[in-house]
Amino acid sequence: RLVQEVLKDGMDAPTRRVWAERVVQVLNAVFPSPEFQNWPQCERLIPHATAAGRLVEDFGLDSVAAARLLDQSGGYLNDRARYAEAEPLFQRALVIYEKGQGPDRPYTASSLNNLALLYYHQGRFGEAEPLYRRALAIYEKAQGPDHPNTATSLNNLAVLYDSQGRYGEAEPLYQRALAIREKALGPDHPSTVRSVRNCAVFLRKRGRAAEAEKLEARFKIPPQ
Repeated sequence: RLVQEVLKDGMDAPTRRVWAERVVQVLNAVFPSPEFQNWPQCERLIPHATAAGRLVEDFGLDSVAAARLLDQSGGYLNDRARYAEAEPLFQRALVIYEKGQGPDRPYTASSLNNLALLYYHQGRFGEAEPLYRRALAIYEKAQGPDHPNTATSLNNLAVLYDSQGRYGEAEPLYQRALAIREKALGPDHPSTVRSVRNCAVFLRKRGRAAEAEKLEARFKIPPQ
């Protein structure tokens, strides 16, 4: 670290920015998606990604690589319930996507979903809802009402409403998400199966076990 500080002291501002951009590009290339199986690699890289996040802020970096690194590292921290660390990364990524990709593009919608999920995990439902609704509107316009990403947004919003006891609003969203996934991805796709399970759990909570069993039988899914 001492050598780093000596080298940085000898750089002018433009050179420091170039090196900051290179650090971000390299980390973006190696930081994996934050699925559970990738957690060990994420944990090894997260100190570096967090430091790179400070470089993004300090130098005003606004590349897609910078936004993706912030989103991926934020996703890992969110999954590990490290919400205070994840939130500024998601917020900065959203600003970059809105500026560079546009406010109505799928990258922006994905970033909105990430930030909304963070708020959902913390019980900040009032902050999550407008982000989920905006993401849904972007996907419907940019990719169409029958796209799998639209189904994901519908499902996210349904889960939010379900958690708030807004069952009348949640049910048609669960149903529409399932219909989209079944048509676009097929009845055996993992996303379709998750939608079936979400619908079945919802129905059982509402005292409609017979409907849940009928739905699971149609998709040949064992009851949970």
